[in-house]
Amino acid sequence: MNMIDFKSLETELRDRLRRIDRWRRVVRALSVVVYLLVFAWLLFVLLGGMLLARLGWEDYDMLPRVIVPVFIGLVLLSFLLSYSLITFQNQECAAMRSVMQALFPQVSFSFSSEVDSGLLAGSRLFTASYGDPALGVDGYGEIELGYGNDRLHVADVGISYGWMNRWQAHPVLGYVVFVYRFVLRPVFAWRSESSAHNFRGMFGWCRTERRYEGDILVLPDHLEDKAGYLAGNIQALRKRFNTRLVKLEDPEFERRFVVYADSEVAARMVLTPAMMRRMRELRDAMGRDLMFSFSKGDFYYAASMPEGFLRLRPGRLQEGKMLERLYKDISLACRVADELRVNKLFADKA
Repeated sequence: MNMIDFKSLETELRDRLRRIDRWRRVVRALSVVVYLLVFAWLLFVLLGGMLLARLGWEDYDMLPRVIVPVFIGLVLLSFLLSYSLITFQNQECAAMRSVMQALFPQVSFSFSSEVDSGLLAGSRLFTASYGDPALGVDGYGEIELGYGNDRLHVADVGISYGWMNRWQAHPVLGYVVFVYRFVLRPVFAWRSESSAHNFRGMFGWCRTERRYEGDILVLPDHLEDKAGYLAGNIQALRKRFNTRLVKLEDPEFERRFVVYADSEVAARMVLTPAMMRRMRELRDAMGRDLMFSFSKGDFYYAASMPEGFLRLRPGRLQEGKMLERLYKDISLACRVADELRVNKLFADKA
């Protein structure tokens, strides 16, 4: 395999990448202004009457002269935000295609592929019970490797689940969810397309030669005791399908992961000392929390990447390490099934 000259490739794309980075900054600035104005507008609609009464403003004829220009300005800024976001996304997608062609010419790569919510539910990584509503899923790109039933898929996904999905259909609470997801969160999120999701990152799956008894979940250990992403779901795993905590005799592994399974015997058969060592090595190599799931004849894995998995990473351009880091993340994500030897095809190649 030929070594990739990241420096030359990044130099070749530098002007293009800088232009994308400038559009990113424009989108960020406009997003903050527009969403703050929208939030202020909502407050005024809900509480404006009381505020004006408290201030003693009785000349209501002046109100349209103030509100109309503000409303027109908000509409114009919203248009500029929409135009900037579309331009930024189109330029980033075009650049990402060029980067993928240069770094991974052997893989099938698409921005149009969609990940089925049933597939994500089948992984058991994002649901706490059968009673959960269907997961909301947005796809931002997908990689495919292999042939036929042995194909490995790795996607960049945004997933919404939990209380917001349960409340968004409520006639009153749905309005609160809308304001929170699409007005408040974008103000504080680095990427507007990530802000509405509970999870944004890498999700991979493949069929295996082996069928597993029940579900076996390997999750980051520290999430069990923290509020936030997946914490509530992890607490609910004990009650789901008789899933129970499985203690293993590997202190290094248990410092990084916690295991839940329907069958302790099945979990121990899958999580051999060699398998646990490979999982530790993968987690350390990626420098991110990893989640694994073995269910029937399928293997799933995921990692949180708020900046996006198949996206150009902000902040790395100035360091000259953006493409190198992107290559490392994608190549490691494509080798997870290979490294863990989860089926005959990948084991033969290892």
